[in-house]
Amino acid sequence: MTDKSSEGKMTLDYIDPGQLEFFLDRFTGLNYRNKSTNETYEDIRIRRMFPLSQRDKFLLLSNEEGELGIIYSIDELEPDYRQLLYKVLDDQYFVPEIKSVEKVEEKYRLIHWQVVTDRGPMEFYTRTRNDIVVKGTRVYIRDIDSNRYLIRDHTALSPKSQRELSSEI
Repeated sequence: MTDKSSEGKMTLDYIDPGQLEFFLDRFTGLNYRNKSTNETYEDIRIRRMFPLSQRDKFLLLSNEEGELGIIYSIDELEPDYRQLLYKVLDDQYFVPEIKSVEKVEEKYRLIHWQVVTDRGPMEFYTRTRNDIVVKGTRVYIRDIDSNRYLIRDHTALSPKSQRELSSEI
């Protein structure tokens, strides 16, 4: 499904969502079958190409052999498949929301975070300020294990949390 043109550019094909059937195997791995070719692809990974700005569009399908194609919009899928992909994506893009920043300090050339999230207390490390993105009042944090965290509105945090956070944003 990948096309390499003579200019050296790589392009991916859009997959016709009407031809797709998604299902989980007994190990809860995502698979799909192309109805028009009757090909089945196992252990599929699905990624949002633009997870912050286009959450429901441009979904990249790949497996261990490489990239298979792109679904332009999840809304084009049949409702059962859409629901299944939302569940898979929600599990994959698990993003705890930080409610309180208890402590931020440098340890071993890493930044150690102690926070309270909507899922309870957590600790994690970041490498640099490049792991933190501020968009308006939202703060997105990616730790050294590529887990993501969200502060929905940093101005709504307690004064203590804002002081702890201020050195990093």
